[in-house]
Order: sequence, then structure tokens, then C-alpha cells
Amino acid sequence: MRSATPLPVLLTLLIFVELIASCSSPGGNSTNSTNAQNTASSSANRAYAGPKDNVDELMILVRLPFAPEEVAWEENAEKKTLVAVLRFSDENAAKMAGEAAKNGPVTNETLTVESWYPAELLAQSELTGESTVNGQSFAAEPFLNPPYTKGKITRVENTDYFILHASS
Repeated sequence: MRSATPLPVLLTLLIFVELIASCSSPGGNSTNSTNAQNTASSSANRAYAGPKDNVDELMILVRLPFAPEEVAWEENAEKKTLVAVLRFSDENAAKMAGEAAKNGPVTNETLTVESWYPAELLAQSELTGESTVNGQSFAAEPFLNPPYTKGKITRVENTDYFILHASS
């Protein structure tokens, strides 16, 4: 007579092995690890999305007396800083310089050009060989909205571009 014991023992062993394999599977644990990495990565991407070009969004942060023709700007929420490159029409650039001059003394300034600046400023900075442009700076506080409370606005020489640096 045959014993029925090997079949239940065999099934029990198979179930036990399957349980152990599923508990120690790297796929189960790596899914959680991958999800955590993706979440961290997407948070980092949200923290820095590159330069923006939305004039309306910028106008929430700054008060400009004249509408710029072109903008490129970056806000670093962590450092609480804002850098904006603004290009005005010829007429409005002259008016903007006049408005900025009302805010106090003019100082000569040399600014480092960032890789996201408009092509015209990048080309001008290459002429100096030092990735810089020269200009005249003015206090920018009258143009700022909270959280930004201090800054400067610089008109780049021989252009209709202004570079605004603000912080809180």
C-alpha cells in the first residue's frame, strides 16, 4: 500500500519555497526603491525647470513701468533669488533707464553672462573673452514685489537689454 504522505509534504514544501522566494525577491524591494528614486528625481526637476519666458508670471514678482519685448528669467526659491534678462524696444529702453536712474546713483558694473541668457548677450560676452558684459546699474527696489526686497537692475552697454538681480 502506498502512503499519501509524500504529496502533502511535497505541496507544503513547494508553497514554503514559493513564499520564501517572493519575500526575498529583489523585484519586490526594488520597486519601492525605484519609486523613491523617481519621486526624489521629480522633486529635483520641479525645483529647477530652467529659465522661464512668461512675462505675465514675471510681472507678479516685479513691477515694470514698461512692457518688455522679451524676457528670460530664473527664480531660485531655495536661495530666494531672481535673475531676469529683459529686452525693451529702443524707445522703452531709454525710458526704463530714465526710470531706473531716479532710484539713486548709477554705478558701472561687469556682470557674468549665464548660459541661458539670450544669444545677443552671449555673443557680446564672447567679445570680452571673459563671459562678461558691462553696463550701468541702478537700485531696483522700486520695481520689486515681495518676497523680493532688494536688488539691482543693469542696462547692458550698447543694447536694449537689462539684467535684474533681486533677493529677499
